[in-house]
Amino acid sequence: MKLKTLTAVVAALAFGLAGCASNSNPLGEQSAAPSQPQDQQAIVVGSANFTESQVLGELYAQALKAKGLNVSTKPNIGNREVYLKALQEGSISIVPEYTGNLLLNYDKASKAKTQQEVETALPEKLPSGLQVLKSSPAADQDVYVVTKEYADQNGIASLADLKKISSGAILGGPSELETRAYGPPGLESIYGATFKEFKPYDSPAVKSRDLNDGKIQVATFFTTESVIVDNGYVQLADPESMILPQNVVPLVTDDIAGNADAKAALEAVQAALTTEDLTALNKRVDSDHDDPGQVAGDWLKEKGLA
Repeated sequence: MKLKTLTAVVAALAFGLAGCASNSNPLGEQSAAPSQPQDQQAIVVGSANFTESQVLGELYAQALKAKGLNVSTKPNIGNREVYLKALQEGSISIVPEYTGNLLLNYDKASKAKTQQEVETALPEKLPSGLQVLKSSPAADQDVYVVTKEYADQNGIASLADLKKISSGAILGGPSELETRAYGPPGLESIYGATFKEFKPYDSPAVKSRDLNDGKIQVATFFTTESVIVDNGYVQLADPESMILPQNVVPLVTDDIAGNADAKAALEAVQAALTTEDLTALNKRVDSDHDDPGQVAGDWLKEKGLA
């Protein structure tokens, strides 16, 4: 009996030691903590290299934080080609976008013209792994402008009128405009306007100054930029709808689209945002030199979203 008892004790000790060994490594370190649940993993909100995108990125990021989500920002990434690559590679999770231009990025031959047509066509053209959430009533169109003096002198009111002055004129816009479907290629193919030169600009302020000084004759801006009203620029009509409707929309990864809290926070911002809001927010940053994060935070508090 004593031998059997001793054998049982040894067996029990061995079992216990084996159990301890299964919960530790040979160096005595604790095993790695379990990964965070999906809704606690870091969400990275990116933005493009212009004021409005950075404001929108802050609106999205702070609204998500208000829901208790783990969020960081990666502002001023660059143009569409750069931030779309970042989104598909997974270094960012969300980026503010615009419906019409995003559609043309993936389908240059799209026949969509109206807001509804654009929003219906867009989801089908996105690459695997990316989705758009609900678009906002807030919109920001690319627009071609001239000074009032130049418009009066040359009888220019629409893009169709550019044909008569383009051969001796310089067009100014962001560098990426040169190859966009609604840039010089579209002006030539749709309106028969071929400019003498395209001059790229990184700074809207410098572009505006050169337009006022006559160094360029036509320029593109966004309709929500206060510089248009401040300088009394004439916005040229687009009778052939070369520039598609540009409603603000979050472009997100599948993980974000499937996260109920994140989706609700983003779509609440989308529903509350107006074009007038965008114009006012941009003005605070560009003219008053307020911080985009502060500007976004003030708006979210005003709307009860943070």
